[in-house]
Amino acid sequence: MKLKLGWLDAVLITVGLSTILVVIGCPFQAVAQERKVSVLPSEMPAVIRKAIEEAFPKGEIITIQKEVEGENPGQYDADIRSGGKEYEIEISPEGKVIEIKEKMPARTAPDGEQVKKWTESFGQENRTFSSVGKNRFFILDPGHQLVLQSRGEKVVITVLDETKNIGGVETRVVEEREEENGELKEVSRNFFAICRKHGDVFYFGEEVDIYKDGKIVSHSGQWRADEKNSKAGIMMPGTILLGARYYQEISPNAMDRAEILSDDVTMNTPAGTFKNCIRTEETSGIDPNEKCYKMYAPGVGLIQDEDLVLTKYTKAKG
Repeated sequence: MKLKLGWLDAVLITVGLSTILVVIGCPFQAVAQERKVSVLPSEMPAVIRKAIEEAFPKGEIITIQKEVEGENPGQYDADIRSGGKEYEIEISPEGKVIEIKEKMPARTAPDGEQVKKWTESFGQENRTFSSVGKNRFFILDPGHQLVLQSRGEKVVITVLDETKNIGGVETRVVEEREEENGELKEVSRNFFAICRKHGDVFYFGEEVDIYKDGKIVSHSGQWRADEKNSKAGIMMPGTILLGARYYQEISPNAMDRAEILSDDVTMNTPAGTFKNCIRTEETSGIDPNEKCYKMYAPGVGLIQDEDLVLTKYTKAKG
């Protein structure tokens, strides 16, 4: 049944709808959209560096970001590690400390166990794997290479044209060579495979050679998913979910885990500026004092690991 409306009814309805739209629209116009970009410590203005050094004379800068859009454009926000604790510090463009807050550690339950939980079961038995491929933030195509450097260290990560069978799964070998002050410190051969359906990159273990004075002195930290009490973890999920926590490696002597903290970071590096990056916090299920922060860029992979930043990358041909 159709209703006939008079001209007065039509006017009243139109006015009512307009009022509703204005009321609904107002809050969205009032809120300024915030956008920050990550800044390398070497790129900090002198006044910002001085403010941090005065507030934390022996502090270590974990990350630092500059607000480019929002309520406080030009403000710097930094995470600082000092005296075994972590702090958040806000600094004005002129170098004035606005606020310092201690970052609280994870709450603990009465039995002492952390409230935070990490996923450790990934249904590997129902997966179909490939030793070549990629998701948005992790590449397993042979020839893909990343070079990250800090003042005294250099790490070269290369996807090799080589595979290794781990527990019946063909994995891709990714070599990581670490130098300190020009001397070889560590070479690891990491084993990865990607889930064909979901794009999750699984970590199946690593072989490690630790060097001193040009000679191998230990194999600390190596493990394999087909060993006793060990299984593969996820190095990089195919679907990125903020707040996701997952084990990357599960073994009696290797239990690294990651939490996705952000998925919209812009990062300036010597190799270029990267947008829509993700930032992760990595901790250890073995050593509660172990913690580091990493950044991954779409189509590239790892671009920052603490003070190591990407200086060069080469994509696989084809």
